Amino acid sequence: MDCTKQPRKWLDSKLKMLGCSGMKDLTVSKCKAPVKEELASSLVGALSYLSSLIEHVERLSEESAELQEKLDESLESSVHLSQASGETLVLQKKLLESQETVVELQKQLLECKDEQLRAVTSSVKSSVQETVQEEFKSYSSVVKSRLQEQSAVTSANIVS
Repeated sequence: MDCTKQPRKWLDSKLKMLGCSGMKDLTVSKCKAPVKEELASSLVGALSYLSSLIEHVERLSEESAELQEKLDESLESSVHLSQASGETLVLQKKLLESQETVVELQKQLLECKDEQLRAVTSSVKSSVQETVQEEFKSYSSVVKSRLQEQSAVTSANIVS
């Protein structure tokens, strides 16, 4: 029986060969009784099993080191991601502040344009009103003058 394939059965069979029901029954005197050939065979099996265990432990150790390296890389990536996330939040806050500033400036610009529009409207209204009044006075005086001339001509015609 190969100790690397079924180590528990192999161990139980060797303990039984030595007259032990388990590891608690194993003593040095019981190990002296078997023939050298049986002990040598058991020793070879045990060393073979020990060798396979050592290889397995070494492989697990290498895998553990690789996993630790990947874990370290993952942790480093997580730290970078966290930093980038923090920087993103700062940038988003600055963007929001900038947008608030733009909105405030646009509000001020609208108020300024509204004031300019009121001033221009008032100026145009006043200018149009003055122009209309002057033109009306001018037209009125031309009409008066013509009426006076026609009245004078009509009076002259009546008198003659």
